[in-house]
Amino acid sequence: MALDDLREEALNTLQQAIEYSFEKQKSDGHWTEECVADVTFTCQYVMFKRPERGWLLVSGPNAVGNASTTTEAYLALKILNVPADHPSMLKASAWVRKAGGVEKMPAELILMPPSFFLNIYTLSSWARSTLIPCLIIRHHDPVYALPNGRSADNDFLDELWSNPRNKNIPFASPLSTMLWKGDYIEYGFTLFDNILGLLGGLKHSPNRGLARKKCVDWLIEHQEVQGDWAGFFPPMHGSPWALIEEGYPFDHKAVVLGLDALERLSTTDTRGKRLAPTISPLWDTALMIGAMCDAGVGRDARVQKAINYVKERQLLGPEGDWRIYSRNQQPGGWSFEYFNTWYPDVDDTAVVVMSLIKQDPYFIESERISNAVTWMLGMHNRDGGFAAFDVDNDKLGLHKIPFSDMDSLCDPSTADVTGRVLECFGLLLSHRKGSLDRKLQLRVQLASERAIEFLLAKQEPFGGWWGRWGNNYNYGTSNVLRGLVHFAQDSAKVQHMVDRATRWFESVQNSDGGWGETLVTYERPELAGTGESTPAQTAWGVTALLPYRPASYPAIERGIRWLIANQTDKSLIGATWNQDVYPGTGFPMVLYLNYPYYHHYFPITALAKYLDGTQGLSFKPVELTLRISGSLNRPCVLLMVVGSRGDVQVFLRTAAFLTSSCGYRVRIATHAEHQKLVESRGFEFYCVAGSSAAFAKTLTTKPNILLSTIKGDFGVLRQALILMVCGFWRASIDSNESSDCRKKLSHRPFVADSIVSCNSALTHIHCAQKLQVPLVLVSLQPQLSTSEFPNALIMSEPNYRQVTLGNYISFICLDILNWLALGYHLNYLRVKEYGMPAVSWTWAVFDLVKMGISHFCLWSPHVLPRLAEWDSNVAIAGYAFDEAPNYTPPKALESFLDTDKPVLAISFGSADIPYPVKLMAIVFAAVKRVGAKAVVCRRWSDIDAKIPVPDHIFVIDEIPYAWLLPHVQGFVHHGGAGHIGSFWAAKIQQLGLGPPPLNHRRLTAETLVASLEDLLSGKYRTHCMEMASKIASDKDGAEVVGETVVHTQNSVGKGLYCSIIPELRAPWKHTSLSLPLSGAVAACLVSRNILHWSDLELEPTFDWSDKTAPRSEGIVKVLKVLTQLFAMVTWILYAFLQWIKLRSTEHPEDTFITKKRDPVRQARIRQAHYDLEFINGHDLKMEDGASVEDNEHDESNKVTVRLYNAELPIFAISINLEKSFAPNRGRMSSLVVLGIIGLQLAIYGSGLSFHSSRLGSSTRCSSTHAPMQPP
Repeated sequence: MALDDLREEALNTLQQAIEYSFEKQKSDGHWTEECVADVTFTCQYVMFKRPERGWLLVSGPNAVGNASTTTEAYLALKILNVPADHPSMLKASAWVRKAGGVEKMPAELILMPPSFFLNIYTLSSWARSTLIPCLIIRHHDPVYALPNGRSADNDFLDELWSNPRNKNIPFASPLSTMLWKGDYIEYGFTLFDNILGLLGGLKHSPNRGLARKKCVDWLIEHQEVQGDWAGFFPPMHGSPWALIEEGYPFDHKAVVLGLDALERLSTTDTRGKRLAPTISPLWDTALMIGAMCDAGVGRDARVQKAINYVKERQLLGPEGDWRIYSRNQQPGGWSFEYFNTWYPDVDDTAVVVMSLIKQDPYFIESERISNAVTWMLGMHNRDGGFAAFDVDNDKLGLHKIPFSDMDSLCDPSTADVTGRVLECFGLLLSHRKGSLDRKLQLRVQLASERAIEFLLAKQEPFGGWWGRWGNNYNYGTSNVLRGLVHFAQDSAKVQHMVDRATRWFESVQNSDGGWGETLVTYERPELAGTGESTPAQTAWGVTALLPYRPASYPAIERGIRWLIANQTDKSLIGATWNQDVYPGTGFPMVLYLNYPYYHHYFPITALAKYLDGTQGLSFKPVELTLRISGSLNRPCVLLMVVGSRGDVQVFLRTAAFLTSSCGYRVRIATHAEHQKLVESRGFEFYCVAGSSAAFAKTLTTKPNILLSTIKGDFGVLRQALILMVCGFWRASIDSNESSDCRKKLSHRPFVADSIVSCNSALTHIHCAQKLQVPLVLVSLQPQLSTSEFPNALIMSEPNYRQVTLGNYISFICLDILNWLALGYHLNYLRVKEYGMPAVSWTWAVFDLVKMGISHFCLWSPHVLPRLAEWDSNVAIAGYAFDEAPNYTPPKALESFLDTDKPVLAISFGSADIPYPVKLMAIVFAAVKRVGAKAVVCRRWSDIDAKIPVPDHIFVIDEIPYAWLLPHVQGFVHHGGAGHIGSFWAAKIQQLGLGPPPLNHRRLTAETLVASLEDLLSGKYRTHCMEMASKIASDKDGAEVVGETVVHTQNSVGKGLYCSIIPELRAPWKHTSLSLPLSGAVAACLVSRNILHWSDLELEPTFDWSDKTAPRSEGIVKVLKVLTQLFAMVTWILYAFLQWIKLRSTEHPEDTFITKKRDPVRQARIRQAHYDLEFINGHDLKMEDGASVEDNEHDESNKVTVRLYNAELPIFAISINLEKSFAPNRGRMSSLVVLGIIGLQLAIYGSGLSFHSSRLGSSTRCSSTHAPMQPP
């Protein structure tokens, strides 16, 4: 079967299943079907019978007879006057005796008395709700008459006993045997049980009356308003009975409501009357909604009706036994049944959360979802896993109690529930149309990591996971594999788990293409994954493999063919699959359940996800020229630079590497005074506010930065920095040519795909987080916290302090002051412009350096080695020298250098000199006194206009050091703008590369002459030559940075390619299909009204979701304590700390995040329309007044695309929509076109065009019942 044929068959099958779903929907919007179990719950009528094998726990070819079920059915039939010599009765009694007789049956329920030390809440919810009425019933020990009379020694069932004269059933092994085996827990329970038996069950203990009253009170409290208890048969059967035994009359309200509730579990039809063990309206509805959303009909009005049904049933009241041990008291779960407020379960809640978000992605930001997620997190067990109803309910030793024959007294963590929760958490963490609260998102991430560790520990040797609530290893493994999809992307450990599991799933696929598993695997695990194929289990297999295998994978296609071939049960307008096989588990080896809709909505999901996965598979390859694909795939890298000319020159080297060696588009964003330098090297320049000269002047004239900052002397500098921060943000997304995307652009709009920034740019992390792109940090100066030396910006003198805590504190203080100056504005920018939550000052000061961002220090490790205190992401990359091989010096300079005298190079570069005339006079005189000549680089100063320049001095504006230094015998340098010069000056002296540094404020001709003579003496030449040799062996720091950018860009770009034009990268993704689309394809689909921009979301290239999480909580707590102590010292210090608190916490509240158009989306949309123009040869025309802005709510913003010039490679989309879709053309469901069978790219001449010949009734979104509702 060809791929297109298989897709068409799958689509038709899916459409039939969708129609069946709507046909079976209840009037109020929900779905449910009778939950089928064994005859234990219906002794009046026998549904599933094989007399020759006994009555079954389940039906089906793999079922086996069960002695307990057969005995109960036999007793019920005898009570109903079915004669013992009836053929079925004879065969049943013979089978029981053959199975070992009644003596082999589980013992009658034996209860500990209520006064026992065991806490009732250490039992599972089902055991607890069943046990409490049994405690009362066991106390009264009633005896009821059988047809042959009322007697405790009745012989009514003697024919079932192997030896009717010996009816003493041993409840447990002999005590001596237990001691011999070393089973002391079971020995203790059994010994205590024997003592209770000798004491008559403590019926006459003084506490018995009080215990009975508490049991009754508990039953009354836990009864629902509608009369139910816990929503399932045993407590609903035992509770009215217990109340009647306690003397409640039959017409008492609690009894009447309880019996009515029990009646609601019954079904009467042509086969008779029977009772179900439970009913599953919420479960069925939530899973059906998810399947319908996967199938593309989530916006249908009928699905919306189901959504409303589910939302109204969230449990937010004070009820709930889960509160006893939960670490969180926030309600928010959903329960399985109609009426069950006391026992919400984690499985249902996770499914509901996923279904709600699938139907409306923005629902993730609702309080309803927040409450549900918080509740689930509160149910997280200590072992890392999740259970169904209770938290930390894992005292498995209770199974040693003699009456615990089902080994189900506890509710421990299970892999299937944990996998489902991880699937939900993965959806929450990967969601891009909204997000959880930042703190809640962190909790979800941490809980997911613990859950993954739990699953790693629980993985079976063959690769699968045991299934507690579904049959069995197929169910558990499928749940886990779906849950690990999000987390397998970045974790080798998870990928290894997935690899083992998927290989096992493939190995157990049946020869007919389906999957199946016998229930016998609970007793014989070696049979895991074996059994006749069933619809539900085949769907589990397909959905487990699809995230990790292509849709065309043979195992997946065989599974799809099985589902297509076995959709045999027809209804009036739809079709479904055989629903008789039991896929659910109540209690392993004891009770199995058949949820009929398992065989319906799980296949729907499998077919829908298969069709999603084949969207790009039938497309004919589209060949774009290398010029087109290369231009559109060209990564955009933004370099953020703050500082002087020397700082910019370092980044020019990185830019040169990225452009010449890698073909990247590079934009350098820096101060206006560097524009000429940047553009002279052929790079794109973007002007940001601020002036490096002004910064240097401020730092030079204010030697005590700490004191000056406290006094507020840096106001002007602060304002410049604020403007600069805003400028860097604009640089990352500004086209730099036109903000109106209706105007034709001559250059592709710039949107940063990577950011390289100096550490002092401040906004780098915030821009990268908003853009969801990688970030590489570059430090030209030592700015990372250490105790080895103080912060260079507070060094007013060129010397080092000893290794002290004060050095480390100096870095912290500067970071705090930076945050005080700019923190409010950074948070304002985050909240109002970026649409992201604010961050705290503690994160900025303590956690930013711990985020694992690649951080390169561009100096030689021989000058300043990497310190052990720095994190592993910090590396010393080497110097980045700006080379200028084509420099031609002026003739006058060549003549000046042609001399026998020693020549010095003197540069004050970007340093701000408060008294330049006085300083130059001293320099000129000192050079003359030592008999030398000097080349003076004046840079920003105009010294030659203010002072006569003598013959032994040559003043020049610009000159490459790489050319100048080989022509001189010594170098006099300022060391760096501001206070950083003191640091490097001290380092030069420490390394023996020059004389002691001089402070220009105290400089005299005598001290300078002494230093110049010392410099020219030759004593430093050896050390300098050795250091030069070492530095020459270092790597080029600029190339190291560039290579990291390339490596990161290639790593994050893997797999991010368009599913329609595979040569193009895909920054966009279809929200519900997860279909990657290039900008050109997205723009074309939107312009033809096939999709709307709101159906698309940007695909992040780098995940920043967990980067802003606090990592230094301990440090922060200590600081808070110290702050409180210091605050009590003096009122002045108290006022200062209050000011710190005000400035560090005063930021716009996250709740006021502006719901305006996302600037990143706007930039990407402009880029997408440019790409479409570029492919069309710039001949795409837009109607006047048309808007392509991303208006999520205005359907009228459309673009009409007209195509011209057939000789150029035209990219167009031609869709002939039938009339049935006319009302919805403005904005269709996500699958109207992308889910079409046969959607192909066909080549016509030199043009490309989408064509579809099968629409209308064959489309997944259509319905013969009702037209699809517009959103």
